[in-house]
Amino acid sequence: MAKTYKLLTASALLVVGTIACATPRPVPAPAPMQSGAAEGMEMWSQNHPEASRELGEWVKRHPSAARLFFDWDGHHHDRAKHFITWTIRHPRQNLDDFALEHNDRWDYLDQIMASHRPAANEFMAWCRQHHAAAEALMNHPGGLEWAGHHLYQDAWMMKHS
Repeated sequence: MAKTYKLLTASALLVVGTIACATPRPVPAPAPMQSGAAEGMEMWSQNHPEASRELGEWVKRHPSAARLFFDWDGHHHDRAKHFITWTIRHPRQNLDDFALEHNDRWDYLDQIMASHRPAANEFMAWCRQHHAAAEALMNHPGGLEWAGHHLYQDAWMMKHS
């Protein structure tokens, strides 16, 4: 009796296993080869249309300063992000206040302060007015640089070619 039971159990498992394996299961389509950061950046302008438009206007008015800010984010994202976060969190303070609090050398900021102070003040005002959009850019490493190269390239690259 035990042999018969084992034989029937083994046969039943073989049949169930064959049916389970023979039933085709849908295979999910592979996800597009795109990072979440790139996908988020591609939607930034649509998610923040007013901020995007105003940043583009700033870039047109200050193409040299824009290039420095974009390069700064590309080369030293953590410092650029810190500057923008500080700007948002200290609404009554200015560029000189930031420099006094951060007296270590910040090459890009030194260049911006020496040659593009009015543009930097406008950029700080933009960050404060559109803090959610500014933070969204800076939550992606190189986000500001990406915007400069993908959204505003025509406004500043032609003047520096």
